[in-house]
Amino acid sequence: MKHRLFVVASCLFVASLVLSLVSVGAEAASVRSPYSASDGESTLCVSGPVYIIDVHVVVTINNVERTISSASSEVCSVNPANFSDVVVQGPPPQDGAPLEVSKKVGVEGTIRLNGRTAVLETNVYLPTRGGSSGQCANAQPGDGGSTCKSASLGVNLSKTWVFVRNTWRDFYVGPDDNGDPVKVRVRLSDGPVN
Repeated sequence: MKHRLFVVASCLFVASLVLSLVSVGAEAASVRSPYSASDGESTLCVSGPVYIIDVHVVVTINNVERTISSASSEVCSVNPANFSDVVVQGPPPQDGAPLEVSKKVGVEGTIRLNGRTAVLETNVYLPTRGGSSGQCANAQPGDGGSTCKSASLGVNLSKTWVFVRNTWRDFYVGPDDNGDPVKVRVRLSDGPVN
């Protein structure tokens, strides 16, 4: 009888020990990687590598490159990621009116990965300098326009390419309102271990 009681007590002890180890392991798993949490701040990465995307908007003026906007984000190999670096110029719109593209400067968009292929969907908002010489040259006196203003410079860019880690890729956007070339530079580098 003592032997049977000892076996039952041993089984109960072992079972309680296993349960406590399983619960501690589950807590450790939830604390170990912030990328498995869905808290609105972290990237939800269930499996696969995590990358860091860097996006720069660069304008070349007199053969000198100047970065006018830069954004970065974590991106999983299975989930799209958003990035944004947009500044609003001038006063905000009143009464919930939509924000004019001409008041934005910067870059925002989404990137998706499919194996080694990256799909970039982005909007680039270029700063205006008060008018381009081409537009002002075409203005006629007395046409009702008191000043010459450039059009809003919001450009949508959609690109797909096979990426190489830690290597910059350049995509031409177009000229700004002074005719200077603008490009988007994108790099995917290794992120934290998931």
